[in-house]
Amino acid sequence: MTSPPSILLVGPARRSEFREAASTLSRLGQVAAAGDASEAERLLAGQLAADLIVVMQSYPGEVAAQAVDRLRHRAPLARGVGLLGSWCEGEMRSGAPWPAAVRVYWHQWSDRCAAELDRIRRGRPAAWSLPPTATEEERLLVESDNLLLAGVGLIAVGGGSFEVVEWLSDACRGQGYATVRLDPSHPPRIEGVAAGLFDLADAGPDHLAELATFAAQVRPAPVLALMHFPRTQDLRRTARHGAAGVLSKPLQLEDLFGRLARVCADETANRVE
Repeated sequence: MTSPPSILLVGPARRSEFREAASTLSRLGQVAAAGDASEAERLLAGQLAADLIVVMQSYPGEVAAQAVDRLRHRAPLARGVGLLGSWCEGEMRSGAPWPAAVRVYWHQWSDRCAAELDRIRRGRPAAWSLPPTATEEERLLVESDNLLLAGVGLIAVGGGSFEVVEWLSDACRGQGYATVRLDPSHPPRIEGVAAGLFDLADAGPDHLAELATFAAQVRPAPVLALMHFPRTQDLRRTARHGAAGVLSKPLQLEDLFGRLARVCADETANRVE
């Protein structure tokens, strides 16, 4: 794929969870929008030749598996991805998820979509290029092969979970970054930090106050907060308490280091300006 991809976006693109994803796709390719699967079928039956079909689902069962299969039948060479809302987060355990489908939640989209499409465009191995029958483990193996030892700078790590802080520190050092661990209850200030990572247990007042203290310790370095199942209102709350962005847990290292590279580059550009 050398030219911008043709993308078919199916579902409620104006829903608050999906607006950023729709905006991201419009910058990456030529987007045709369909309000539902039936309209998408009609577009595919006409002149539309889609390279990527993104099916948005706000809650489990909103789009039937049979409808997804019909879209695959209409465009067998297109790559298909499910873009899922917060209500779909328990679907793998208690629902009936679409079989043989790539699943990306709304809060993972900005980190994953551009990287996957760029790899596909350049002919590099990509998780989204695997056959629909590929397992989640096989996709993870492809994504782990794409990690590059490219980290430069000092990353401050803190939060309430010792295990997560330990894991983040080890992962960053493995990527080439230096790390320092900070305890929000003790206010030392460290100069020269490239970025901060903070494991946020929840968006309650006490934990947000800890995030704000941590952000003050590493300022002006940007801080990324890690949260289980973030909601749109959590993004606003964490931003008010010093976070430059939120990554959802469980997270993939490629998402983590891709976001780190972007916030560090943005901070460097801002300092130069």
